[in-house]
Amino acid sequence: MVEESDLRVYLEKWDKTYWPTYKVLDILQKVFYRSNPAKEAFVEMCADEYVQKMTFDSYLYKRVVPGNPLDDLKLAVNTIGSLVRANALRKEMEKLSV
Repeated sequence: MVEESDLRVYLEKWDKTYWPTYKVLDILQKVFYRSNPAKEAFVEMCADEYVQKMTFDSYLYKRVVPGNPLDDLKLAVNTIGSLVRANALRKEMEKLSV
């Protein structure tokens, strides 16, 4: 019979193994699903070959894989640029719709 202590041990292992994955997904959701311009920036980001490689590797190995720090920095800069561009486009579209 499975005891409560067995479940606690299992959940501790699960959390230790998969917590980073769910944290990354939570951050992505908070950043990119808050508005339509943010969703557009997410789509733009997903076109990046490095993002696709990291996504595939993380999915394949069932955990967040470490990336190249320089490529991670480039990704961060490109992502910020995408968010700024998407917000600027939203403001221009709002002007046109008035």
